[in-house]
Amino acid sequence: MRALRFVSIACHSRLACVLSIESKHNVTDKNQLRSLIRKYPEGIAVIDLKDAYPNVMDDLQALKAAGDIWLLSNFDSQEDIAYPNDPRLPAMNVDDELKVLFRSIELPRDIIDIEKELQKNGMKPATDTAKRRALAQSQGIPNKAKPKKKKHEISKRTKLTNAHLPELFSRP
Repeated sequence: MRALRFVSIACHSRLACVLSIESKHNVTDKNQLRSLIRKYPEGIAVIDLKDAYPNVMDDLQALKAAGDIWLLSNFDSQEDIAYPNDPRLPAMNVDDELKVLFRSIELPRDIIDIEKELQKNGMKPATDTAKRRALAQSQGIPNKAKPKKKKHEISKRTKLTNAHLPELFSRP
């Protein structure tokens, strides 16, 4: 709701008052939304657009599917940001040798090894898996096991559920 601005309150009677508000950006359809996002090459927060009109989120997803915009999450605040996908920029071609080189890099299987490599290169990993695993083991929490599927069979308990109403289940 931070994207809204209070405009006015008009009371017509004791029971009927109208609160007028307007969104931060005055857009009413998908074309205006696309134009607005293109005005912000550094990106615009989706929270500032959410209250512009009723189906703005559907239009954002449609623009994303059409390739007109990029919707990316900000890692720190978990907010989505809409970036324009500028059609005037030429498509980037990547050299085949670079693709092969990129795909030939083998990543460690365990996330802890990846975190250690990040720290060795001076980067802070987003998670601390070693700490989380140690905490889980100290509290006796087992590793996540795959849930077993329950068989849907009629058990004795199911049969006894309505035992207090035998007249409903007796055969004539």
